[in-house]
Formats: sequence, C-alpha cells, structure tokens
Amino acid sequence: MAEITSREYAASMDAEDKLGKYKKEFYLPDYLYYEANGLGPMSRRSEETLLRVADEWKNQLVAGWFCGKIPWFYYPERIAAMEEAIVGARDKELIINGTTTTNIHSVLAAFYRPEGKRTKLLCDSQIFSSDRYAVEAQIRLKGIDPEDGLVLAGGDSPILDEDELIAHMTEETALVFLPSVVHSTGQLLDVERLASAAAERGIRAGFDLSHSAGVVPHKLHDWGVDFAVWCNYKYLNGGLGCPATIFIHEKNFDIPVAMPGWHGYVKSRQFQKLPYFEAETGAGGWQHGSPLILNMAPLEGALDMINEAGIDAIREKSLAMTGYFMELVDAMLSGCGVSILTPREEAGRGGHVTILHAASEEITEFLDSGSQLTDRLAAAVTEKRESGVEASWNNQVRIAFSPLFASFEDVRQTAENLYLLLNV
Repeated sequence: MAEITSREYAASMDAEDKLGKYKKEFYLPDYLYYEANGLGPMSRRSEETLLRVADEWKNQLVAGWFCGKIPWFYYPERIAAMEEAIVGARDKELIINGTTTTNIHSVLAAFYRPEGKRTKLLCDSQIFSSDRYAVEAQIRLKGIDPEDGLVLAGGDSPILDEDELIAHMTEETALVFLPSVVHSTGQLLDVERLASAAAERGIRAGFDLSHSAGVVPHKLHDWGVDFAVWCNYKYLNGGLGCPATIFIHEKNFDIPVAMPGWHGYVKSRQFQKLPYFEAETGAGGWQHGSPLILNMAPLEGALDMINEAGIDAIREKSLAMTGYFMELVDAMLSGCGVSILTPREEAGRGGHVTILHAASEEITEFLDSGSQLTDRLAAAVTEKRESGVEASWNNQVRIAFSPLFASFEDVRQTAENLYLLLNV
C-alpha cells in the first residue's frame, strides 16, 4: 500500500470519489482554493440560472413577477424548498430572506422574551462577532444590560464543552442561541442534544448554521430546533450578496413576526395593500421587503447540484478529506510546529480544519495567495521558527476543502505546500 503522503495514495482515493465529477462544473483559479467556508466559487449551473433570471428581467420587465420560469413572486419560497432535504425541514419551514445578521435580529426580536426570572440569553464563548453584535443589541432593546443578560458558556478552551453549555440552561435562561459549527475551531456541536436539553428545561433554542449548511446534514424539524439562520454563500455556493435563510419550526408558526414587511403578507392578498399586517403561514411570513431576486438566482443552480450530489454523500467525502488532512498533518507537519485544534472525532468536526502555528498570519497569506512562496514570507516564517515562539490558541489557520470542487490530491498538495513553507 502506498504511503499516505504519496501522490499514488491520493490518486487511489480520487479514483473512488463519486463526487469528483463536479469539480469541472466550477470556475476555479489556477491555484488551490481554501475559502469554501468564506465564499464558494461560481458554478456553471449558478451562472446559467443567474443569466436566465437576468434575461427575464431584460425581456419581461415587471411581468417577470408572475411570468418567469419560476415566477419571482414565489421565488424565495421555491428556492427555499430546495434546501429542505439539506437541513431536514418540512414544507413552509424555510424562506430565503435578508442577510444572516438581519435574520438574527428578526428571530431574536420574536423569540427572546425575558420575563420574570428568565432574562438570560445563552450563547457560546466562541460566538461569531457579528452574531454577538446582534445578540447584544436585542438584549438592550428589551431594556436589559448585556453585561447582565448575555451568558457566554462552554468553558475556557476554544473547544466548547457541551455539558457546560447545558449546565447553563437554568431557570434564568430565556433563550439559547448557538452555532452548529464553531467558526474558529471547526467543532461540530450536537445540535439534537442541545435542542433537546433546552426543550426539557422549557427553553427555546435556535442555531446559526452558517458554517455547516451544505456540508453537514441536519434534521432541524425532527430535532425540534425552534429556529435557525444561515448564509448561502459558503458551502452552498450561492455567491456574494446571496440572501440568507430562516428556518421556523412549524410548532412556532403562531409566534408573531417581529419585523414584518409587505412580502411576508398572506400571498393571496399581498397586493391589496391592507392596513394591518397578516403574516403568511410559516417562515414565508418572516420576509421583509421585496426579495433580492437577482442575488438569489445563482443559488438555484447551486442547490440543484447539491441536491443531485446528495448531502449525505457530501458529508461522507468531507469527513474523508478532513480526516486525510489530519493524517497528513501528523505525518508531515507535526515536526514543524503544527498542531490540530479541530476535534478529531468525526461526530465532533464540521467541514473545515483549524490548525495552530506561530506563523499563522504568514501561513494564511501563503494559502490565500495561491501558495506562492515569496522571500518576504520565507524570511518571516524563518524568523518565527528561530525565535522559538510557541503557537497560542489565537494562532489559527482555517482550511476548508469543499467536497464538490476539491480532490484528495488537493488535500495532499496542501500538506506538501505547507511543509515546504515551514522548512524554508
């Protein structure tokens, strides 16, 4: 059997890869691209649906609202339905709308209801900055100081302790809002367990799936998740400016929409412009203003590919790729000062791997610049190596391999490139 560091070993895995055929459908640079967890690339299917909708605008003008291939009036609902199998949602539980941050404001404004002793909003200690901004703003809008209302739990380590999170679900907790995958570490939380623990204590729980949607299967309805939000431009490849998604469990369809807008009105009477808001049943009622049709159009093609490939197959390959990379780090890079922060257990990791190294800034620049080794980078890496400075938890490098456009040879080449950088 070939050594895991060899091209032959990677080639043998690529030969068995049932998703390898999708790589040619993407417009990719002539270097390895690691930002699937930042901005997915354009696919030819996305380009096709974008151009089709643009052509509808060009030739049909306002008639496109009801005469397009998918009438624009129903476009957010129709495209959202394409995500049902990916996240485990039922009919009417999803809508494409706004941005992740505006959607966080929207759901928190409705679901965060401090009353009596229950005033705390429980989040994780690694909360993404933009999520925290929204959370603190919503706490202030309820007349509570975030210093008193926000609880950040999960332990002192970057790897969250789920038992510690559950321990903070107390009689003072009004709402739980957590990530599915921690953006910084790549840790995958047990959403089902956490949602169940909250429900057992009479607490509603929501999740931000931005770093898992499209690469990790979910069963949001079956798990009883109250609400969720996520962006569509990372692993879902919807493109820059693509609107985000809201999930509202059907058990919560009767919760009043906190930020209503005309496109969330009952569809059959939306154009009557009646004076009092009446929300459409389900997540569709959580829409704000006019939907961003052109921004949404690439997502249609992207979701067509993802559903064709199958989220379970995507997850299987993702685990194989991240597992392979971890093996390569152990074999090639551990002696160069590289350590792995992401949990090694399959059940505990999402779609990206976070490594630690004192030269994290230089490594990130190296990877983002197409693995071009410049004299300046070489000198900076050498200086840090010779200084003997050890990596801290802040020296993180996040590397994402998309199952749809990355190969196992790409994974192997990444490890080899890093070895060359760190041994200049």
